[in-house]
Amino acid sequence: MSLTDGIAMKKKIVTTLTTFVLVILPFLVVIAIGRYSPYVEGNSFLRYVTICSVISMSIVLAVWLFFKNSLQSFEGVPISGAFLFLLVCPLIGIFGLSSAPDLSLKMLEHPEREHLRYIFLFIAAILFGVFGFLLLMSNSFKNKHLMRWLMIAVFILAFADFSWEFRHHYLYPEAMKEWISQGKKVEDFARYYDNTTVVNIGILGRLIQFSLIIWLSIYFYKLRHTNSWSPIVSVIFSLLGIITAIMIYFIQFNFPKGFEILMLFFIPGIPFFLLYWLGVALLTKSKKSGISRIQN
Repeated sequence: MSLTDGIAMKKKIVTTLTTFVLVILPFLVVIAIGRYSPYVEGNSFLRYVTICSVISMSIVLAVWLFFKNSLQSFEGVPISGAFLFLLVCPLIGIFGLSSAPDLSLKMLEHPEREHLRYIFLFIAAILFGVFGFLLLMSNSFKNKHLMRWLMIAVFILAFADFSWEFRHHYLYPEAMKEWISQGKKVEDFARYYDNTTVVNIGILGRLIQFSLIIWLSIYFYKLRHTNSWSPIVSVIFSLLGIITAIMIYFIQFNFPKGFEILMLFFIPGIPFFLLYWLGVALLTKSKKSGISRIQN
């Protein structure tokens, strides 16, 4: 093996290990901060927010330094990909809560916990929106007017569903309080608030969002901005998300025994996980010479 081959092999090993660590980064951080979750009795809400803020600022600084120091040494690193990578910040905050939403009457004792969950999701939606704007304004769509308008429509629909769902669930405690103040039974509230129309909107949203992720993963791979693992992972998990949405449309949440795990793919934060992994793929696939803005 020549010296050049040895250097190339070492670089490939380092890149592979870096990619793996970044893929599992949210899980590693969540393990570390889960014990500070405000859902744990006695933990400080402000302390958890402070921890998440410090972690997020550190990640933002690291990404900024990456682009600054890579300006003269890399090409093929889409600027918009940084916003997908930064989805790790709200994802850490959400899953660091280490608890499913508390939809019981006890929610009214600590509504700020559910509000925080959806504030993180709103931040994720904003990062997704910035990514979409930068992508659609890039040179790769310069002479593809029909494709650009089609993708603008899909991005708007995906973003609109995210925004509507997050607002709907953010206001859950206030709606429950109003429901109870009217003398109605708390047991009937969930069926009223998350009715069939709300579920169907969520189904439509997942179909659009997961379909968009499939398109993005294949699009970037065809441009040689990602390695093959990215579209494979994105397509497999997105198809599971699409299948889950279709199943919920026909059988509601009555999953056959053994298929309950598919419910994970209906959680609003899961599409952001796949988008984050796409961001990892974009930032770990690079070549020598300046940063590009997603050009053909």
